[in-house]
Amino acid sequence: MDITSTNFCTRRDEILKLLKENISNGKVIVGVAVGSGAAAKYAEEGGADFILILNAGIFRSAGIPSIASYMPFKSSNEMVMSIGETEIIPRIKKIPVIFGVCATDPLLNYDYFFNRIKKIGFTGVVNYPTACLIDGQYRQYLEETGLGFENEVKFMKMATKAGLVTIAYVHDTRDAEAMAKANVDILCINFGFTLGGKNGIKCGFTLEQAAEKAQQIFLTASRIKPDIIKLVYGGPITYPNDFQYIVETTEAQGYIGGSAIERIPVESSISETTSKFKSIYMLQKENIYLKQELAKKQGFDKIIGNSKAMQEVYDLIMKVAETDVNILITGETGTGKELVARAIHLHSSRRNGPFITVNCAALPLTLLESELFGYEKGAFTGAVQRKLGRFELAQSGTLFLDEIGEMELAIQAKLLRAIQEKEFERVGGVKTIHSDVRIISATNRDLQKAIEEKSFREDLYYRLNVVEIRVPPLRERKEDIPALVSYFVKNINDKFKFNIERISPDALQVLLEYNWPGNVRELKNVLEHAAVLSNKKIIEFEDLPPYLQKYSNTKIHNIFEIVEQKNSKSKIQDTENKEFYRELLEKNHWNITKAAQELNISRKTLYKKLKQFGFK
Repeated sequence: MDITSTNFCTRRDEILKLLKENISNGKVIVGVAVGSGAAAKYAEEGGADFILILNAGIFRSAGIPSIASYMPFKSSNEMVMSIGETEIIPRIKKIPVIFGVCATDPLLNYDYFFNRIKKIGFTGVVNYPTACLIDGQYRQYLEETGLGFENEVKFMKMATKAGLVTIAYVHDTRDAEAMAKANVDILCINFGFTLGGKNGIKCGFTLEQAAEKAQQIFLTASRIKPDIIKLVYGGPITYPNDFQYIVETTEAQGYIGGSAIERIPVESSISETTSKFKSIYMLQKENIYLKQELAKKQGFDKIIGNSKAMQEVYDLIMKVAETDVNILITGETGTGKELVARAIHLHSSRRNGPFITVNCAALPLTLLESELFGYEKGAFTGAVQRKLGRFELAQSGTLFLDEIGEMELAIQAKLLRAIQEKEFERVGGVKTIHSDVRIISATNRDLQKAIEEKSFREDLYYRLNVVEIRVPPLRERKEDIPALVSYFVKNINDKFKFNIERISPDALQVLLEYNWPGNVRELKNVLEHAAVLSNKKIIEFEDLPPYLQKYSNTKIHNIFEIVEQKNSKSKIQDTENKEFYRELLEKNHWNITKAAQELNISRKTLYKKLKQFGFK
């Protein structure tokens, strides 16, 4: 598609016209800063007027504090562009998508950049990360070298001329004046990182102070450009009622939210929170939906991952949960199939009913039949009283049949009848019992192949597999590993009363390289192994199981040692004898640190050499 500047100017005019019409009708404007496709989708469903893709949102969705967005890293713009093109723009149907651009990138070619993001589908830009939040000598140096806020102003002026919607983050009246003169469309006061939350800052200025500051900034901008749209972001605005106070006391016409809207870590709740920011004039004193959302949250709080593969799983869960059809969950051992089943149950109309599980591989034929359908007193030796089966226990709820592919043919026929006719009899009984359960089953086997081998009934397969959800193996979503590590380390600390703070870069590199045949379950076990062996606050490469240490192809720590050995002018290679090290140690009074410094190598490298020659 050929996108011209004229076409984009038209789109820009249409977008701004719609926003201003909404403001005239008493509505507030809400933009949502996201880092994943699912979050963007639910924000749109909640009524967001536009989506912003910021590197802070990408970090936040991976469990990393937003402050990381201001740390040095490789190509912020390329990262935002990639996430936008592959995950977010394909999911957004009606509203504009705004590019969070690092405008101070010295390698940024304006014309090339504008054309590229237009072709992808972005309709606007916002200056993020922005130098307006930086102060002191660092800010002065940025300005002097052409990498500061003045460069952002220049970029926004060029973006407006290129036909893009421009949203300018500002921090004070000086910033606002410069951006208004650059003719930006939307001004947003950035009060800084949002207060509170697990990874948020804990102190800052009050809402009252924010309102006073906002009014001064808005007045400054309006004197220069009367029709500029005025929004607020961050700082003490953490809930819809905080925003309501700002609207009532200033000229604010809308809000941009990131962590405040994603505060509850369930992506479906984003639509609810977005809607509440949109509907601040209709807010009631009691939040009726909170209890419902808390129950739903429990279905997702143990499923970790924001990769595209996992977003597709989340989408399917939300689509099928309320339909009450039977679901077949497929995937390798250790991928978390039962967690998906529980999430479906907790998002369904049966959420208040029981969730009953049966491991079909753990029981022989005779016991499995009794477990599923129950038995009457005297049905067989040892049946001294009536026992209810899992079908009865799951009435009005969900029955999860794990490892369904291991079920023997003889019991498959009885299961088919119970599903098809919605009735069954207990073992040894004659009374027909009506069944009102939803069936979710799971398998790590290829059931199509099992059907060909005559070990699984084809008619049962189609009864179970109305909708299939495939849970991807960990090797297909390695970008989720850092978030999984963070989650498991926290659980390990709680479980064992440890105080592990993080994992070392070289250890993490090994985890990212390994293909994880045991999937998430294996990763959890590896981290528990490492945590138990480590006596430090950091899990190191040496704490990992031996098979992982042998597996590593890069072994970053060895790379460092090679460099150290080169810097030592090959002293170790030229002196491969025990006497050299004995003299070295005696010379340094057996002080390992001093001996290593003399050779210009690390203590670790020297220890290995000493161990090689028999020194303890």
